[in-house]
Amino acid sequence: MLNLLPELSITEQLIFAALVVCWLIQLVYWLYFLVRPGRPQLPVPDPSPWPPVSIVICARNEEHNLMEYLHLVIDQDYPNFEVVVVNDSSWDDTGTILKAFKLQYDSRLHLVNLDEAKQSMGGKKFALTMGIKAAKHELILLTDADCRPRSRHWIREMVRVKQEGKEIVLGFSPYRKTRGLLNKLIRFDAFMIALQYFGFASRGKAYMGVGRNLMYTKELFFRIGGFRTHYTLASGDDDLFVQEAARGHNVAWSLHPDAFTESPAKPTWGTWFTQKMRHFTTAPRYKRVFRWLLALGPLSYLLMLGLAVSCFIMHTLVLVVVGLLFVRWVVQWTILHRASRQLQQPDLCWPAPVLELLLTFVQLWLYIMNLIVKPQKWN
Repeated sequence: MLNLLPELSITEQLIFAALVVCWLIQLVYWLYFLVRPGRPQLPVPDPSPWPPVSIVICARNEEHNLMEYLHLVIDQDYPNFEVVVVNDSSWDDTGTILKAFKLQYDSRLHLVNLDEAKQSMGGKKFALTMGIKAAKHELILLTDADCRPRSRHWIREMVRVKQEGKEIVLGFSPYRKTRGLLNKLIRFDAFMIALQYFGFASRGKAYMGVGRNLMYTKELFFRIGGFRTHYTLASGDDDLFVQEAARGHNVAWSLHPDAFTESPAKPTWGTWFTQKMRHFTTAPRYKRVFRWLLALGPLSYLLMLGLAVSCFIMHTLVLVVVGLLFVRWVVQWTILHRASRQLQQPDLCWPAPVLELLLTFVQLWLYIMNLIVKPQKWN
């Protein structure tokens, strides 16, 4: 490539060549890992019979969320399921509210009460483990106390894609839309994370799911030892578990809108930063191949932009550089347009270039801060 540009200095040639390399990496990243989730899934027939399901929810001081959302989980249209709620040492009125629900839905609701003073271990992973142990059925469907299913067919659409040999089902859990830049950025972050984990899964490289909407078998959970290898981390009950349990062929995913669960986004920048920093604690535990692949996207993107700015400053092939950036934008827009419609996030498509740039810098700053500040645990 350098010999084709004799009119440029060596520095200009090297900068332009590096720009082209980053641009190519970006195209491969978007076209290979992120394009497939946007394709419509083929219709899947109903299983016969529908297998029984245990929904497991961990609740720690969730009185308001349980009042608002728990009935939407219990009232699902599915022939055979139970709801297991783990009251993890709550000190608000969570226990009282759960007792009231138990009186109304006795046969459908199963309660597990944990007393912090009587247990040597704690944290969400311990609560989840106790809930899964208490579950009566083989299929375990996870969500959070602040999540609401988008429809009464949530369980059906998650179970529908679990064909023979599938042990894990990944679901999508967007954040609720409100006004403001923070809400749009949080929703864009969740949307891009979903595109990544659906895309990687479609290539047989599943590396994570989200605990707000995740299904797997009880046998799989105990076969790999539950959360044994990462029990001391505040996060990882979803991504590290899926990464350890996934075998390429045993992962399915549902993109049907009725299979979505929705939760409120963090209301302030500080609470969102704290949440993101806690999630970053799992990054060092990712398999090396996933660490490299996941870092390749944002790093090549930042380098591409930095090299493009250098070309503009030096007046090096400005029209060519603009053309490269335009092609990359067209590829991005085409993929996001289709995927955002399917995942019902259409308002995130057009502002994607601005949101992507802002999110990349925010994540870089949070990753650096995470090396300094110890993240909060489950509370």
